Amino acid sequence: MRLSIQPEHGGALQRYVRAAMATLKNHGEWLGPLPQQSLTIVDPPWHGSPVTIAGRAVVLERTPWWSTTTSMAPELATARAVSRRFWTALVDTQALPPWFVDGLAEYAARRVVAALFEQENLPPGYGFVEERYVDHFVPLRLRIRRLPETDGDPLPAYRANPVASVVPSPPSAADARALEAKTVLTLGTLERWVGRPVFDQFVAEFVRESRSGRPTLADFARTATEVSGQDLSWLFDETFGSSRVFDYGVGLLTSEREQDAAFVTVVVARRFGDAQFTGASAAPIGPFESGRGITLRVMFEDGQQRTDYWDGRNREKTFHYRSPARAVSAAVDPDRTLLLDLMQTNNTMTLAPLASVAASRWAARWLTWLEDALLNYAVFV
Repeated sequence: MRLSIQPEHGGALQRYVRAAMATLKNHGEWLGPLPQQSLTIVDPPWHGSPVTIAGRAVVLERTPWWSTTTSMAPELATARAVSRRFWTALVDTQALPPWFVDGLAEYAARRVVAALFEQENLPPGYGFVEERYVDHFVPLRLRIRRLPETDGDPLPAYRANPVASVVPSPPSAADARALEAKTVLTLGTLERWVGRPVFDQFVAEFVRESRSGRPTLADFARTATEVSGQDLSWLFDETFGSSRVFDYGVGLLTSEREQDAAFVTVVVARRFGDAQFTGASAAPIGPFESGRGITLRVMFEDGQQRTDYWDGRNREKTFHYRSPARAVSAAVDPDRTLLLDLMQTNNTMTLAPLASVAASRWAARWLTWLEDALLNYAVFV
């Protein structure tokens, strides 16, 4: 392996090398060895025109010359580029949408960087948030973890454009970016649904089968179904086959004391979006549901909890509980299986005040913006 980096990145040389070696090892063991004897990695300049490299060199995305060690910027840039080289070298991607290939590479790169980050920091996460001030020059680390399943480009593109469609083909640049993000979230949802060992197995099988042909999205779905032993068309049809939006939440939570001192709790789980996370492809039979896609968990004051399931097809479902203690909260998808859920702020409802993690995160971002504005102003005063 040959690595050519810019002089200003000389102090981070070992970080680039470490990320490249980790990606080669991870992908080689998972997907198979890279079919080339040597690998040249080129770090382009931060300013100026993009470099043109002859041959089969891997060109990284630009990274600032000054970044915090916990931002994992060099590692992520390296893992992304090497991961993409793996996918395009091992799989004939001509029949696959480019946004799907980009999503595969991004998803795999995040797994590598998360493992590197957690070698020196407590999990979870793949880095800490890095804000920049003085005209985006000086980096500032915030102790806010960036999670692979929710944070960092390209995922905001999906939140901003969740109805991006594969039709017409090719999609616009904005839609393609949103579809890449949707692919990352779909793969993460799929991994959580079937479990990582099964997920890794069918992805590796897809790569092996692709060596003798030109695979399509339908081939990926077929391999996932065959290896997992589950008909997963219910998920692939709603994600890659439509522009429908997932959004589940808690619509109502009450817990009232009855005359016999017991509490009667009513929880309404609601489907706010038009996409359905059913957990099964078979249709319901009469009043009997088909699938356990949506989980509902209710917590009570005495520490007890109740977990129930719903196929997520109807607009809402009402759950009733009778207990000796009052309910304090109800959560839809408490284990965060459905990463494509657009509005996760409505997933939980509580009858007791809780500290707002989201408010703390946004307050920290706002204060950083204010600091940036004041520092920039001070430069000219």
